Amino acid sequence: MATTFIQPFLKKFLTDNFKPLFSSNQLGALGNLGSNSEDLIKKFGSLQEFEITGNDLTQAFGNKVRALDINKNNKLPFQSDYTLLNSKLRDPLNNFSMTAKVGAVQKSPTLVEDASILQNKTIIPTVGDRSSRDVIITGIGGKKFQNPVRTFGGIQFMDDGAQGWASMMETMKAYNRTLETVEQMGGQPVGMTTTMGGLGSDFSLDTANVLIESLRVSEIPKENLNKITEILENYTKTVKPIGKEPYQIQPFSKVPNLNDIEEFANYFRSLPGSMRSELVKRFDKAELQNLGTPNIGQVRLSITNPGLIAEDFLGMGTRFTDLKSGVVKSSHPSYDSQVMKAPGAETYTFGTSVPKTIMLREPMAKVRAEGKGFGTFKSMPADLRKLTFNTPVQVADQQLIDEASKYLEIKRNLGDREAYEYAQKLIPAT
Repeated sequence: MATTFIQPFLKKFLTDNFKPLFSSNQLGALGNLGSNSEDLIKKFGSLQEFEITGNDLTQAFGNKVRALDINKNNKLPFQSDYTLLNSKLRDPLNNFSMTAKVGAVQKSPTLVEDASILQNKTIIPTVGDRSSRDVIITGIGGKKFQNPVRTFGGIQFMDDGAQGWASMMETMKAYNRTLETVEQMGGQPVGMTTTMGGLGSDFSLDTANVLIESLRVSEIPKENLNKITEILENYTKTVKPIGKEPYQIQPFSKVPNLNDIEEFANYFRSLPGSMRSELVKRFDKAELQNLGTPNIGQVRLSITNPGLIAEDFLGMGTRFTDLKSGVVKSSHPSYDSQVMKAPGAETYTFGTSVPKTIMLREPMAKVRAEGKGFGTFKSMPADLRKLTFNTPVQVADQQLIDEASKYLEIKRNLGDREAYEYAQKLIPAT
């Protein structure tokens, strides 16, 4: 049976809440959201509200076949991507619900059903998390936030006006050098979103803010908050610098007592992104969860674009656009730098993702030739590091156009599993 691009839950989401506001493309389901709440209030009288429950997500994605399931007898549930804990023992979908409002809406990306629009352009992956944009989260698990949290994206950052992609300055400088090289060689660089795993948004201020608001409305006893603070203060990690002796640090030795939520919030938000990410993961440990801290799997699910909840790790093409070199100050609160779209460029989507082994055929072949088990159909954490710190490029030649288009056709007409099997046959068995 063919896989439809609009899952039943997402169609219900559109119909019941604000059907007039959105396109019928699955990845636009939570918004293609922009930045003008005032216009929505004028048009509808208020910001449109919605609720998503664990049952909704199970119905939509519980039977979805993902790339990592192809060579497994027992597939992992999609929600296991969102917690470090055993999802069978502590399922993030149990008693999950989130309430939110639509913060803004803008032009949807153009849905394309084949890859011909990429002909002879140069694909450059933009590794990004799964978070939504301009969704105003008002509560989780029936607990209403005192301060609703607005999200900033995610892949939908590319939908907003002329902006292309954002990151931290050093990462963006390296990415921009790749753009410049492509341009100097006469090519047109195309930034193509490459989806991180379910923990990818831990870096962002969105996740920190949702966790802060969840703590604020929690009913954790004072003595437990003292214990949580002590555990964080005493947490020790070993640093292993290349070519030097390992040493130990206590990264959160100065964490304020969690009984003072305002002081803790200021501390959390002021941390560098890498330390914010590490702190979120500390809260996702059984030691802290057993003391009553918010369910981190639910925090992550709440900020995730529903269209990406069960997407493939390092799948490509949920958004892409022509880019122009030049680093400027970012409008994204989690990042300080960005590059812009090429003048007049549109944003496109395949409405799903395509394996990196198709979209980055030649770079992945080189990685496989190293013989370390990376660059294969099944994406590994090391693949993410390679894409992030050593950005590859791939000219969209006729072979890529043909293979990506065939993959999309199979997925649309036959289903996910059949498309994955086709993609896997294009490379050595993995």
